[in-house]
Amino acid sequence: MKRYGKYIKPYLPYFILGPLCMIVEVIGEVIMPKLLAVVINAGYAGALTTASSLGAMGLMILNAVVMMLGGIGGAYFATKASVNFAADLRDDIYRKIEGFAFSNIDRFSTGSLVTRLTNDVTQLQNFVAMLLRMALRAPGMMIAALIMAILLRPSLSVVFAVSIPVLGIAIGGIIVTGFKRFGRMQAKIDGLNATVQENITNVRVVKSFVREEHEKTKFSVANRELKSAGMNAIKVMIFMHPVMTLIMNITTIVVIWLGGDAVFTDGMLPGDLSQFLVYVTQILFSLMMISFLLMNASRALASSRRIGEVLDEKPDFSDDGARFPDARVTRGEVTFQNVSFRYYKNSEERVLSNVNFHISAGQTVGIIGSTGCGKTTLVSLIPRL
Repeated sequence: MKRYGKYIKPYLPYFILGPLCMIVEVIGEVIMPKLLAVVINAGYAGALTTASSLGAMGLMILNAVVMMLGGIGGAYFATKASVNFAADLRDDIYRKIEGFAFSNIDRFSTGSLVTRLTNDVTQLQNFVAMLLRMALRAPGMMIAALIMAILLRPSLSVVFAVSIPVLGIAIGGIIVTGFKRFGRMQAKIDGLNATVQENITNVRVVKSFVREEHEKTKFSVANRELKSAGMNAIKVMIFMHPVMTLIMNITTIVVIWLGGDAVFTDGMLPGDLSQFLVYVTQILFSLMMISFLLMNASRALASSRRIGEVLDEKPDFSDDGARFPDARVTRGEVTFQNVSFRYYKNSEERVLSNVNFHISAGQTVGIIGSTGCGKTTLVSLIPRL
């Protein structure tokens, strides 16, 4: 979390206002069943008048408007915060990549760096938006609805002692499985991007040597691997929704069964049963939202790890030990003084050894030599490639 603090601080008001607006919406959602129960109970008792029904309707409309404003505000501030967060993070990653030597780029591959700069940052952006909208809303609604349900009918609230732990165990198992699968899927996206990038960059070589079929086969393999990894990851999310719905429906059936009996034998009012059922739905729906949040957290965590690898990478080539670190190109002169170069640090032989020359601004110089003597290497050293 410390790594991302610098991207949160400039937009801290958005990060604070978003959850606060969602709390307003939660309060409204918890109050609404109570208002509805009052109307139902008054009608059941025959005490509902035109004035009281209009008053209750007015309160519900007012409550709905406040909820709407809270929801709109929460979505707006969450979006502003997440988009700005992602923009600054993407900018830092790009600047870091700009400082990489070719050896650093080779360690990641160009396709992987593209994926980390785009797809992985987008995953974090979506998670931040979801976090700001659900991190307080889902637990807040669950706790508030649970308290209201217990206060309303403690005997019926016993069903939560079974349904909530079962749901928690199911969510935990799904999340543990999903984290590994989403990590593998991101790696396969790297492979696909690398394949496309290599083919497009070297399209002339591919056509010259008539290697189109080979490249098509290579792309098909990378595409199938991504499809397989993506399906394995998505299956976890597909499986999660039916499990949540099954547990929610079983809990609702049990509450209707026990609550219906309480209405006939224990004097429970129909409005109270209706109110309790809404709280049941809110509690289990909150758990479902938490499960989706944690599932996206597992995917965002995999992307965060990959982004961290780029930000923590130390460039093999830097100006830290430069004699004139602040020097800038002004006239376009090129001077090499005893320049030597090897492609790998542990290589015994140098590609270039003790090269000396001076090229004045505007001067044209031809470099002549046999294949493999280091002409391209020498030219690449001038722009520090």
